[in-house]
Amino acid sequence: MLSNACFDFVAIDFETAHRYIPCSLGLAVVRNSQIVEVKNWLIKPMCFPYFHFYAQKIHGIHREDVENEPPFNELWKEIMPYLEGNVLVAHNAVFDVNVLRKTLLYYHLAKPKSRYFCSYQIARKIWTEQKKFSLDVLCEQHNIALEHHKAEQDAIACAKIFMKELEVLEVANFAELTQKLQIRCPKV
Repeated sequence: MLSNACFDFVAIDFETAHRYIPCSLGLAVVRNSQIVEVKNWLIKPMCFPYFHFYAQKIHGIHREDVENEPPFNELWKEIMPYLEGNVLVAHNAVFDVNVLRKTLLYYHLAKPKSRYFCSYQIARKIWTEQKKFSLDVLCEQHNIALEHHKAEQDAIACAKIFMKELEVLEVANFAELTQKLQIRCPKV
């Protein structure tokens, strides 16, 4: 997809039962600018059995879907290697990173040594003529298939949008990206 550069990162997306309480995590592992692995976990939320009605309406995950799933702390050993030491990307990263931070704090788990980019914020900087930058709108504009609000599908779409952004910006590495757009790559 990218002609001169190869990027490695992990795109993430959380779906939540209520506010910052996860009930699903999807990720897309990108190596050499290619999606090489996709993962999805259903998570028994900390607020179980409570699910906010609007959250259920958005993503279609209900308490019955997660009642026999492990809580996040039991999944962490499996999830952590995907995040540790990798650049993470999320569409509206403030939300997804806060879900991760608050969940790790709740379970007294150490944050991964990772940094992150927000594909939403980058889209706002490079496609300035647009008015909407939601994942579904960007996917439609760039002919990227999307089954929205399914965590693994949103992670795949985020990865593809981010690779499109890198291609448009013609950057060879993440340092060039931060310099060209005058953005930071903060720690998780």
